Order: sequence, then structure tokens, then C-alpha cells
Amino acid sequence: MKVATLRDFRDRATTMLRSRDLVLITRDGLPAGFFVPWTQPELPDDVKRGIYVGLSQRARGEMKAKHVTERQIVADFRAARRARR
Repeated sequence: MKVATLRDFRDRATTMLRSRDLVLITRDGLPAGFFVPWTQPELPDDVKRGIYVGLSQRARGEMKAKHVTERQIVADFRAARRARR
């Protein structure tokens, strides 16, 4: 297993994403996440479903903690798009 700082992983992401090594990513010396190489071209449906459920639960929790609604987020995206034009 390789260990990389968040900055190092960001700067060398292309190289690391091609690697078959597990990478522990750290931020301020503490574990922040893992990169786990995936060699299969397709994810199994149960894995896709699990990822979707996990991400949606996390997003819902973040929104609740910050007292933000989906409607407010969509409005922010629209405003940001208008500002870029």
C-alpha cells in the first residue's frame, strides 16, 4: 500500500489512477480516504446501488446539518451558471 498526501495524490492523480496499488490518502497527517484500483470494466449492480444509497444518505445528512433544501441548491447552481455567461 502506498501513502500519499492529498496534494501529492491530486498532483499525480493520473499516474496513481493507472497503478494497481492501494493508496492511503492523508490530509494533515490523518487518513482522509483510500484509492482502491478497480480492474473490471463494469461495476456489479449491487455495488452501484450501494454507492448510490451511501452517497444519497450522506448528501441528505449534509443538507440537513446545514439546513439547506434541494430547491436552494438548484437555485444556487442556476445562479452560478448565469454568472458564468
